[in-house]
Amino acid sequence: MSMRVVKWISLPVLLAGSVLARFAGSYELVLNLLVCSGALVVIERAVSLREYLWAAAFVSVAIVFSPLTLIVKIFLLLSFTCIGALAGVYASWQPQPSESL
Repeated sequence: MSMRVVKWISLPVLLAGSVLARFAGSYELVLNLLVCSGALVVIERAVSLREYLWAAAFVSVAIVFSPLTLIVKIFLLLSFTCIGALAGVYASWQPQPSESL
């Protein structure tokens, strides 16, 4: 129950922080680091509870608000997308156990 509350509260807080990041002036880097670290905490909790869809969503939030350059962010998002697609293809091509008669 507490994880559900944390997820649904953290979404608007992270989005509000991201919207207001440009108006923070000299504190923009600090605010981006706070948003990124908040997303990392939620990722850790989501993976420990085996909610991988939420973890994937917050990985993208963590990458977007990380203090990396734009080109590094783009390559990270593309690489995680490719890894996810390959994991899906690998999982679908696993041999299924056949029922014996």
